[in-house]
Amino acid sequence: MKDYLKLGFTSPQHLYKAIRMSRKHLVYYFALIALVLTLSMASVLMSVMGALREDGQEITETLPAFEITENELVVEEETESYVHQTDSFLFFFDPNDSIQEEEIDNNVERLNVPIGIGLMDDQFYLNIMGQSLPVSYEQLDGFTDEDFRDIMSEMGRFSPIVLFFLFIITYLASSFSLLYEWLIIALFANILKTLFRIVLPFRKVARMALVALSVPTIIFSVFEAFGLFLPFTFEITIGFSIYFLYASLRNLKKNRTV
Repeated sequence: MKDYLKLGFTSPQHLYKAIRMSRKHLVYYFALIALVLTLSMASVLMSVMGALREDGQEITETLPAFEITENELVVEEETESYVHQTDSFLFFFDPNDSIQEEEIDNNVERLNVPIGIGLMDDQFYLNIMGQSLPVSYEQLDGFTDEDFRDIMSEMGRFSPIVLFFLFIITYLASSFSLLYEWLIIALFANILKTLFRIVLPFRKVARMALVALSVPTIIFSVFEAFGLFLPFTFEITIGFSIYFLYASLRNLKKNRTV
């Protein structure tokens, strides 16, 4: 299997050799590429989790003492309403009924912040990626600033069991995404095969397509794992994969001894 991986990176013009790949190696190769995608996504997720934890701690450093009593936000000392922005949060503290829900929604969208939190005078308001969730203080009677600090300090932390299931879900999502791109490349490869008048069954062409796809996929996954996000990665991946297949099929046309 490593020979096919090496082939894709060192000699993409000879990808036609991948038609010899066995079904078992094909499954292993697909699983390996999906794993690379998963690890890249996991690295990004861990970075986001770390940012959530740090930003949550930053917000609680300036949080006034308060308690939810009789469906109202009660502060120990007279406090002005304020807004605290981090990379992950837009936090509104409003015991004076001076901030409206629409203002939270509009600012979350305008500033492109993933999570908006509002501790308002009569409700707890949450906006996650544009989805609003107001929570009545009737459900939070006795809730204090210490409880809020505990929640924010746990933000971004998951138990090993949750992390395991998160890995499984991410792996499945990566596999479906890879399968979708593989199908697109395989269809293009089949068209190129027809244009070159090369007789090959679709399953053989699909083997070439997977190896061609693996090269840009792995490269972009490594970039993203280190926090380098490039625009139009899908289009670039498709373009390079098709080019590799074109060069390989042209060589196959010249070398009929394969």
